[in-house]
Amino acid sequence: MRSSKTKLTDNVGKIKKPQPLWLQHFTVRLSHVDRLMFTKYLAVLLRSGIPIGDALEIIGGQTKAGPLKTVLDAIEQSIQDGNTLSSGFAKFPWIFDSVYVNLIAAGEASGTLQQNLDHLTEQKQKEHELVQKVRGALMYPIVILIGGFILSIGIVVFILPNVVDVFKTLNVQLPWTTRVLLGLASFINEHGFLTLAMSVGFVAVILGIRKIRALQPFFHKALMYIPVFGSIVRYVNLTRMTRLLGTMLQSGSTMGDALPIATTVLKNAYYRGLMVKLEGELKRGRVMASEMAKYPRAFPPMMTRMTRVGEESGLLGEMMGYLADFYEQEVDDMMRNLSNLLEPILLVIIGVMVAVLALSVISPIYQVVGAF
Repeated sequence: MRSSKTKLTDNVGKIKKPQPLWLQHFTVRLSHVDRLMFTKYLAVLLRSGIPIGDALEIIGGQTKAGPLKTVLDAIEQSIQDGNTLSSGFAKFPWIFDSVYVNLIAAGEASGTLQQNLDHLTEQKQKEHELVQKVRGALMYPIVILIGGFILSIGIVVFILPNVVDVFKTLNVQLPWTTRVLLGLASFINEHGFLTLAMSVGFVAVILGIRKIRALQPFFHKALMYIPVFGSIVRYVNLTRMTRLLGTMLQSGSTMGDALPIATTVLKNAYYRGLMVKLEGELKRGRVMASEMAKYPRAFPPMMTRMTRVGEESGLLGEMMGYLADFYEQEVDDMMRNLSNLLEPILLVIIGVMVAVLALSVISPIYQVVGAF
């Protein structure tokens, strides 16, 4: 671990001159490590009794020129102009989301800024670890499927036509599987550019549909019904939601303040829609647990019951923290078992691909042998 005397690094590039805010949106980017270390260092310095302005100056003096230095200088200047720390963070919404800004504002108002920075560090670190676990677990099946697909296309386009030419000279009737693959190979060879354009267009359409806001809730909800992956999608989103709500509630925010912020931070459109509904019902004086119970697919019974206990006992923030730890452990278990769960599915898919290719070659051979 780097000591407090070690300079924070940045991997984006150096910014030599002040830039307009619209341009900084594209050029000033912080890595997760830099953002996390900055938050942690600031919390440590404030815990030591150092004023905010001096703490920022100390961190800035240990930071190399670059995006992080630009951010620190802007926040420090904002404080010197008489603004709050949260106002300085709010100038960079693409770096510090609404969770950062609101928790810091709540800490400034309640005198618990250092504690809220500690909560932020923990919450962002766990969020990053969760994303890394999911990406790592999904990488294996994705690589296997892509590799199998590329290999199959290579065999169909470059190898199968040469083998079949031999059978044609013997006047062998080719089976339908072989004729279909040959037709595919012929189309790719004759219309290679068109095939590539169609493939790219198909991917672009799928990605474009995902970006249509009106359709996002439907697709994100449909993900929850996919075998194996549906449970992962649900628990990942529940982990993010409960971790975020727990952090904000324990930092002094109310549920009425926390729900709108969670709505802007969650990436799943279906859960975002549910959060908006919960927010509306809370404003009407309804009980959150009762409203959650209307959506058992999204909010499991255990979550509903613990939410009810938290509301009745006044310990809702702690209950959300317990739920976040529980669902995070569920995600960990699923990620560890994912390869075992997917192996049969991958074997079936690869097996079908191999069987079709093998039959396309072996069937004509049997016909040749039978003719003699």
